[in-house]
Amino acid sequence: MSIYRTLLKLARKVGPAALMAAVRYGPELRRMVKDNPEAFAGLTRRFSKVTGAKESGSLQQRVNVLREQATYLYASANTADVAQQAAAWRTELEAIEKAVPVLDAMSRKRRIAERRELVGRIDRLSSQILAASLIDTVEDAEIVGESDGAETEGPRTGSDAAGGRSDGGPGRGDGESGAPAEPGA
Repeated sequence: MSIYRTLLKLARKVGPAALMAAVRYGPELRRMVKDNPEAFAGLTRRFSKVTGAKESGSLQQRVNVLREQATYLYASANTADVAQQAAAWRTELEAIEKAVPVLDAMSRKRRIAERRELVGRIDRLSSQILAASLIDTVEDAEIVGESDGAETEGPRTGSDAAGGRSDGGPGRGDGESGAPAEPGA
């Protein structure tokens, strides 16, 4: 079975958000498998860790694994939004962690209801965290792919962006070029 199919199976076990991200970024993930199988294997290991903890049934173990994933996502975040979301997930995981020991003090009926609710929250978090991790990994691979490829022209800045010469001499946009200004400019 291909590595990509393995990831799809794991994403299906994790939850809908992770599966949707894996399907949406399928072409990029396949390219990633081809170009850098080691990085993709690391992503698959992270997914396997989460699904293994889910199959264990231990809420505490699941929270620990997800906190580790959220920390990893926070550390590797490409944007402030991703980092902020990872921090919010960690806060929510800490609240769940504090609620787990309290379950034993509840009546059986109440414990079952509360456990079901905690499992639902953990399932939602695991799906969201791994979807974000998958997207972050694809974005990292795209950034690396762009820098490894041929030189691409970046955004123009300074007088170059205004049409001036890169050597600092006068050019269009400097107000000193010989061409008349365009109307409305």
